[in-house]
Amino acid sequence: MNAASIAAGIDDLYRRAVERPAEVDEPLLIEWAETTSEMAGADRDQAKVVRRAIRTAKKLARYWTEHDPSALPDWRNGVDEALGGKGWQAQLDTLRFALEKAPDPELFELVKQRHHVVHFSEWMEGVAYEEWLEAR
Repeated sequence: MNAASIAAGIDDLYRRAVERPAEVDEPLLIEWAETTSEMAGADRDQAKVVRRAIRTAKKLARYWTEHDPSALPDWRNGVDEALGGKGWQAQLDTLRFALEKAPDPELFELVKQRHHVVHFSEWMEGVAYEEWLEAR
């Protein structure tokens, strides 16, 4: 399982929900879920993240069907406008679950970045991966 790829796939789904909400229909979501579930494998936590991402994409698509996304400076602002920081929780969770199961310096940095986006606060500020790993 590549958690970074799953998080990027969720980003792509959300981008489509903001920029082209009419395209986010059941067939697209089913296809996306199948592809993403294959990447996640049999991981139960990641399966929950996939389901949450689909629910979130539906909310985004509903919101942006009724609003004009063309005035947004970036599609990410569309997620923030519609859902706030919690709209990014699925990406954080997929990275966090992977980091817990298979610690990796790249995942550690990605979790730090995504945590800030969701919670507006630093995670492990000033702590290096090696220190975190040793303290686990």
